[in-house]
Order: sequence, then structure tokens, then C-alpha cells
Amino acid sequence: MQEHYDHQGFEDDGVQQRARAFERRLAQQEQFFMDLAQVDELYNFYMFEGDLEKAYQLLSFALHTYPFNGELYHKLTLLHLEMGNMVKAVECIDAALRAEPNHADYLYLKVELVAKLDRYEEAISLLENMFHHAENHEEVFMHMGNVAQVCGKPEESERFYRQALILRPNFEEAVYELACFLESEDKFEEAIKSYEDYLDVHPFAAFIWLNLGILYTKLGNYERALTAFDYAVVIEDQMVEAWIKKGEVLMEQQRFEEALRAFFEADAAFASFPDPRTEYLMGECYEQLALYHEAYRHYRKAADFDPEYLDAWMGVGYCLEKREKFLEAIHYYQKAYRLDDENPDVCLSMAICEYKLGNPGASYAYLEKALALNASDISIWQDWAMLLRQYTNFQGAVTYLEEGIKQNTKAWELYYQCAAYCYEVGMKEKGRMYLENALLLNFDGHYSLFHIDESLRQEPEVMELIRQYAS
Repeated sequence: MQEHYDHQGFEDDGVQQRARAFERRLAQQEQFFMDLAQVDELYNFYMFEGDLEKAYQLLSFALHTYPFNGELYHKLTLLHLEMGNMVKAVECIDAALRAEPNHADYLYLKVELVAKLDRYEEAISLLENMFHHAENHEEVFMHMGNVAQVCGKPEESERFYRQALILRPNFEEAVYELACFLESEDKFEEAIKSYEDYLDVHPFAAFIWLNLGILYTKLGNYERALTAFDYAVVIEDQMVEAWIKKGEVLMEQQRFEEALRAFFEADAAFASFPDPRTEYLMGECYEQLALYHEAYRHYRKAADFDPEYLDAWMGVGYCLEKREKFLEAIHYYQKAYRLDDENPDVCLSMAICEYKLGNPGASYAYLEKALALNASDISIWQDWAMLLRQYTNFQGAVTYLEEGIKQNTKAWELYYQCAAYCYEVGMKEKGRMYLENALLLNFDGHYSLFHIDESLRQEPEVMELIRQYAS
């Protein structure tokens, strides 16, 4: 429902000066006239600034001059919606409709409002009345489908969408709404069929190819998803979302170099409007390729474009940490920490980096906070134990894993890791105990033992235990 406003034209002082002049004259209760163009300009300015109260004062003032102007009441409706006042919003859209009874946008907004208030019969009745003067009955049926969906009437929703498509088989928006509805009802095959039937007749519908790709992605059918995204970008090579979705699927398949090419295409399509998310994803790809200098550059771009982008600051810190620039890394982790000091991943990263800097006091304080926030996140126990092992504190690593096991008794990953570390330092009896427990919890997870220490394949006792539990 929120409107979007172009920032161009608000950069100079002209509009701001006119806004301040309006506010001053209003405060002094002056009698003055504003034409509708001035009202529209100031309204857009206040909405861009996010100053809803001043936008409300402006519209209230304008309605004294133009008491029968439907568009002003329409704007006031949207403003009340933004402010969360549904009752006032309905009153204002009713006023707009009294001024212009058959205005389609106002009628559809009234329908949307009463549907949100769960007044289904009233909303459908309003739409049925539109059949008398609406040129495109299929659009009315589509809105009926939306209303039925909002009001929790799935069978009627599907019926209305299909009625819209009977009237206009090439109604792309109705195809999309029907497929989304079917997906929400877990009717994935039907949703796919609705897209594919449409594409059989209209093969150049890039938007439908995009959404078919998104649906295949949700179902884990990555190859078909990639094919759909490829069709979308062949038809419309500037379709940013298709390039990004393609890149994300390639990342899922660990095809990071190909993913980068897709993200570069998306970045080029953004032109002079850089996208922090795309920059971040490029950073992730370079990180996975262990190209930390390039990863750092893209993470930093993402953070510069959006200073509230916590994951981007974390990425910058991680790349510096991998390059053993620990002091610089902690500086960027702190930026993330200031954004969210209750994030266990941030706290753990701070703990690890402080440990590498030789600050055990600060390190353990952050670690304790991470565990206090989410002790059930086994990656915290795993990562900390790996760090201690890396710094040859084997006993400390085992002790922490044992504590993690006490708090997460079903976490088979911790048992395997603890077993591996015990065998590494010669605590074979304890290692055997943890390995047996791990095999009982999840035999198929035993491969993780050898990821930790490949030499355990040469340990007769380990291999014998695995053979025993395999049968």
C-alpha cells in the first residue's frame, strides 16, 4: 500500500523552502490559497521525508479548499492506512467515492479495505456491482479471487481466478495469482501446470518464466529452475531479479564462478543504482572461492551502499580475519555488533577474533554471550572447539565439546567431533565412548569423523566400531 516517491526534485532547497513557508503560515493560522499542483508537490515531499503528520495537516488544509476532491480523500485514505487507522481509512475512501462514485481505483481500494476487515460478503457485493460499468470483467473476477484468499475462502478464490482466465486466457496477472494461490495450498504440480500451459501459448512471457523458476527453486529442482531463468533473461536481458535468482541457484549448487557471472549481469542491469544485495552475493561467491581480497571489496561496497547491512560488515571482518588482519577485522565486527549486539553469530565472530588477537578475557566474554543467546546452536560449540584445537589447546577443545553435548544431547555432530579430538590426543577410551554414542545417534554421519581427521581411517578400533554398527 505504501507509495514510492522519486527523490529527484527534493535535492534543491526549493521544495523545502515552500514546505517551511506552508508550515509557518499554517502555524500562524493565516488564510491562504494553494492550488492542487502545490498540494501534490508538498504531499510527495512529506511522504518522501516520512513525515506523516505534516502530510496529514497538508491534506486536511487542502480539503477545506477542495471539499469534493476525490483524489485528496484517496491520498488521505492511503495516509491513514500507513498510520494503521483502518476505520478512518474506510471513512475517507467512502468520501472519495461520494465525490467520484465509479472511480475504479477507489472502488478497488474500498474492496481491499473491507476484505482486510474480514467483511467478505460486502467486498464481493461491491465487486459484483462493478460488473455494470467495468469494461474488463476478468479483472473484477481476479479481484474477487484476491478477496476470497484474504478472507480465507480458498475454493472460491480458485474458482474466481479460473473464471478470469476463461474470459481472458492470456491474462498474465491472473495466471500469476492463480499459481501463487495453488502454491499456498501446496498444489505445486497444479501451479507448475498453470504456468506451463500459459507459456505453451505465450512463450515470451519473461515474468512467468521468472516465477516458474522461483517455484522450481522452492521444490529443489535446480536444473529446471535454471532453464526457466535462462528463458527469462533471453527474453528480457535487463530482468535483474531473474539474474539474481539464477545466481542464487548456482550458489546452491556450489557453481560459484557461474554464479558470479549471473550477479555481474544483474549488477550491470542496475546501472547507476547499485544494489547492496547483489554486491553481497558477489562477495559470498568470492569468499567461497577463497579470493578474500575480491570478497572484501564487494562486501565493503554492499556495506557502503547500506550501512545497516549487518551481514556485509560481517563479511568484511571475516575476509580480513582470513588474511590475518585481526585488528582490522575486529573493527568491522564491532560495526556489526553495534547494529545487533544480541546476534549470537556476531558475538561468536567477536570471540574468535579477540582470541586470535590474544585477548582471552574479551574473547570468553563474547563467547559466553553467544552461548547465552543460543546454546542450542551447535555451530557455536563446533567453531569454538576448532579454534582451540587450531591453537593446540586440545584439552580445552574436548572440554567445550563435552559441555556442548551436555546441553545438546541429541547433537550427533558434537559426538563425532569430540571422538575425533579424543583419538587425536590419545584419549582412546573416551574417544571410543563418544564414537559409539555418535554411531547410535546417526550412523550415516560417521563420514564427518574423517573430514576432521583423515588419519582416523588408519585407526583399527575406529574402523572396527564402524563395521559393527553398520550391520
